[in-house]
Amino acid sequence: MTNVNRRRFLKGAGGTAVGLTALGAGAGSASAQRYGIPIVSTRGHFNDDGNLVSGETQTSYDTTGDVPGVDTGCVNDLTVFIHGWHKKGDNPEQDARDKFLSAKNNLEAAGYNGTVIGYSWDNDAGGGADYGWGTAKDVAQQNGVKLAQFAVYLKYYCPNTTLRFACHSLGAQVMLSCLRSLDVTDWWNNNGHEVYSTHLLGAATDNEKPTTESMTTYNAITNQTAATFNYHSHDDSVLSWVYNTIEFDQALGETGYESGNTPAPNYNEFDVTSQVGSDHSGYLDNLGDDMVYHMNNVPYYD
Repeated sequence: MTNVNRRRFLKGAGGTAVGLTALGAGAGSASAQRYGIPIVSTRGHFNDDGNLVSGETQTSYDTTGDVPGVDTGCVNDLTVFIHGWHKKGDNPEQDARDKFLSAKNNLEAAGYNGTVIGYSWDNDAGGGADYGWGTAKDVAQQNGVKLAQFAVYLKYYCPNTTLRFACHSLGAQVMLSCLRSLDVTDWWNNNGHEVYSTHLLGAATDNEKPTTESMTTYNAITNQTAATFNYHSHDDSVLSWVYNTIEFDQALGETGYESGNTPAPNYNEFDVTSQVGSDHSGYLDNLGDDMVYHMNNVPYYD
């Protein structure tokens, strides 16, 4: 099966999927550069204003030609790792690939026996006084429906594959947008599909998102995941800077969910300040064992 023959399942706007379309020919090709790990990519789909470029749609994506369920056969357990914001360096795509390999290596070293793939997106879009943060945030949220398209496609062809998401930093906004899209996708819900576990590392999103203060996300976590795990560090210097300086708010990955609010019933969080400290890039290197333990014990946390 190749990307050239991808089917389109979702349609909608603003990161919201509204239903299942009839099977038909899809656009796109296996055009992402092959690397040491399978990658689903939307890189190059958005311009610096955060708008889709000509030829791409709200649900299109590319692959490296070796993504399970799309290009190759089904696997038993699949974890999609979503990278965060590009804030330094001159090669964001290579930095994303390095992050994917780090996820694969750390999870496998901790005993994960499934397959890890990467989800690559335009995390360097935008510029200006906020260093492109606002545009990158918009692009992240628009990528939610694209990731949802992949999830639906995977489950259509591989219904027995256990699907998981893990995300770092601004990748949390991609992932949560995806869950919100799936929550309003009839085919997905009518067939009883779910994302078995989700894992947020240093999540660069508002700390009220998993709570009743943000009901669409609260419901999406409740309905679309068996269990969700958030790992946060009170000393995370990047999140403190971004949210205190730019957002005038606090990040889920720094404080955990907002005090006084009620989180989703299957939402679980862990203060990993002692393991991660101020190192926003250090979650994967320090939390592989924690993540795999939670992956293996989802029924105790749902």
